[in-house]
Amino acid sequence: MINKNLNSVVAEEYDNIRANIEFSSFENNCRSIMITSSNYEEGKSITTANLAISLAHSSKKVLIIDANIRNPSIHQIFKIKNTVGLTNLLIGQKTLEETLNQT
Repeated sequence: MINKNLNSVVAEEYDNIRANIEFSSFENNCRSIMITSSNYEEGKSITTANLAISLAHSSKKVLIIDANIRNPSIHQIFKIKNTVGLTNLLIGQKTLEETLNQT
C-alpha cells in the first residue's frame, strides 16, 4: 500500500485492522502494538508500515521502532537514511531525538 491511493481495497483492509485494534483496545487505552513472527519475509515490515500509515491518517501519533538489528527494512520502505538507530540509542551514542526520522 504505502501510498493510500495505490490500491483502495488494500488500504481499506488496513483501515479495518486499525479500527479493530482501536475498538478492542478502547477500554484499556492500548498505546503499543508489536508486530512479530518467527520467520523472515512474512510481511512484518510492510504490515507495520501500512498500519502506521492508517493510524497516522486517523490523526494518531505513530513511532515505528525497527528492532531487526541484522536486517532492518523500515528505512527502505519509507525511503529514509539508516545512519543512526536503535543500536546507537541503546549503547548511549545518540539520544532519542537524534535517532528519530519524521516522514
